[in-house]
Formats: sequence, structure tokens, C-alpha cells
Amino acid sequence: MPAPLPPDTILDDLHKLRDASRGRRFLGGLKLPLRAARFLAARRQMWPWAIIPALINLALFLVVASALALNAPDLLGWLWSQPEAGWIKALWYVVMVLVGAASVVLTYFTVLMAAGVVASPFNDQLSVITEQELRGQLANARAGEALIVGILRSIGISLLTLVAYLACILPLLLFHLIPGVGSLINTVLGTLISGVFLSFEYSDAALDRQGLRLSEKIGRVRGQLDLAAGFGVGTALLLLIPVVNLLTMPIAVVGGTMLGIELRRTATESRRPCPDAR
Repeated sequence: MPAPLPPDTILDDLHKLRDASRGRRFLGGLKLPLRAARFLAARRQMWPWAIIPALINLALFLVVASALALNAPDLLGWLWSQPEAGWIKALWYVVMVLVGAASVVLTYFTVLMAAGVVASPFNDQLSVITEQELRGQLANARAGEALIVGILRSIGISLLTLVAYLACILPLLLFHLIPGVGSLINTVLGTLISGVFLSFEYSDAALDRQGLRLSEKIGRVRGQLDLAAGFGVGTALLLLIPVVNLLTMPIAVVGGTMLGIELRRTATESRRPCPDAR
């Protein structure tokens, strides 16, 4: 196994991407979850804080996936009543299988967002340790704030993010009514939307320690959307890998902290226009 990259190399590489094209920035974000996984694997002291969110993720996934699998026929029946006979009935079963498969993928994304609410205290601590390992110090704009206030704010933002995510992702289920290509459209659009929301959800802890308001956090993500979306899509792709998907939450916390540290750089450090960026 290759030696882990020094922490400062990761942050320096992210910062250097500010002068890169949008494609290179997206690719840099796409690689970030893998770099975060290597970073976490090399630091055993962080593992206890990673195990608990992973177990929460596993428990929620089993519950939600089971519920979707058992109710997939009813879900499709609500959108399209089961035909009684003929080739159209066979087509209905094909669509039902596709709906079931896409529902499992949607479950991965939804659980990762929802589990962030339940595991918020553990994720916040893992983010704190990550930043200390990366920078040797901690942004502390909210020093003196009661612990419970910080936890409640983190949970509240996670809940708002989850509601907004569901409002964007659930209408995509209607694409399943288009046989074959509809499920493909659902998966592609769902992955892109999930990527954006995942980048916001998991960079929030680092942005919050800078004392930023919700509108400012959204502005930071939007200001470097190519990098943030790359990270989010990379995280979403990890969800498609069996077993690895159950460990994605702690990896997302570590990678999101790296992303958040970059996003919270001052406006004077913002990247210059790049000739080939479009």
C-alpha cells in the first residue's frame, strides 16, 4: 500500500486547484474521497469515531432498503397499475425490477444524508480530529458556545439539507415511467443532485467552525461548485461499491472537512479566471 500523503500536501493541492480549469477542479474533487480514505486508514486514533457512524449507516440502510424492497410493487402500482395480461404485463415487471434497483441506489444516497442527522455528534468530533491532524490547530470562531447549541445547530442544518434533498430527488421517480431510459436518467440526475447535496452536508462542520451563517455556507459551496460537486459525485460513486458503501460516511466526513477548509478560505484568496475554464 502506498505511503499516505502528508496532510499539508492534500490541502496545498486543493488550494493550487484554484488556478486550474473547471474540469481539473472537478477531477480534483472526484479524487478527494479516495485521498480521505487513505488519510483515515493511516490514523488508527480516528477509527473509533469512524466506526460508530459506519454502524449507524449500516443500521439505517438495512431498515430503509428492506422497506423499499418490500414495497417496490406498491410504489410502482401507485404510479402505474399492474396490467392483467399480455406483453404490457411483462413490461410492467421489467419496470418493477428497474424501480427496485434504482430504489436501492436512492437508498444509499438518502441514508447517507439521513444518517448524518443521527450521527451528527460523532461526525462533528471526527471532523474536529481531522482538522487538527491536517492543520495542527482548529478554527474556533464559536469558542465559548455551549456544546448542546452547536449539536442542535448541526442537526438542524442536516435536517434542512435532508428535506431540500428529498424535495429535489423524489420527483425523479417519475422518470421510471419511461421504460429503460427512464431509470438511466433517474440514476444520472440523481447522482449529480446527490453529489451537490453531499458536498454541502459534509463540508458543513468545517465551515461552521469558521462561524459562517447558512447563507454564507451555501455561497462558499456555490462559489467553488466544480470542486464541491466533484467531491460529492466521488462520494456518491463510493456508495455504488458493495461493502465500501457502508464505510462511506466517515470517509465523507474526513473528505468533507478537507473540502470545507478549502471552501472557507477568504475571498481575497479566490481563484483567478482561467483562460480555458468555461
